[in-house]
Amino acid sequence: MTLVLAAALALLLFVVLPYVRRKRSEAPAHEEAPALDRWIRDALEVELAEGVLGLRSSTPAERKKLRDTLDHEPDADVVTEIERKVKSVEVEYVRYAHETEVEVTLRVRYERGEAGTARHRFALTDIPKAILADFETKKSTRVYRSWPFPWQRVHAL
Repeated sequence: MTLVLAAALALLLFVVLPYVRRKRSEAPAHEEAPALDRWIRDALEVELAEGVLGLRSSTPAERKKLRDTLDHEPDADVVTEIERKVKSVEVEYVRYAHETEVEVTLRVRYERGEAGTARHRFALTDIPKAILADFETKKSTRVYRSWPFPWQRVHAL
């Protein structure tokens, strides 16, 4: 019995764990796009201030809890309101062959059926490589992505 346990432990340590670690390292890391990420956070802050918290024409001081929540420091009350009122957040990228910019549309869909949008144009260098690759491989002018809130993202160990 002890020999079987020792063999199983050795198998786990020398075969299974290195395989799992190797698979994790092969997974693509989150691609940084600072200008795009900053714009999404800022646009969401303004949109959610009105759509979720009911703050019309709010000041940055009034939106502080919301900004902190979107900056990975979630406030439980703000998260609860967002989860209760927001159905989804989607990002649409539009690129035409003759243009050197990509139009990005942020769309917040609310549970009550309404939607809020914000648009901005970005240089190709500000767009994640995975999005640009999708334009090429799919031969399409539009690419869509859902956008998870910071507390919804799964982080690998």
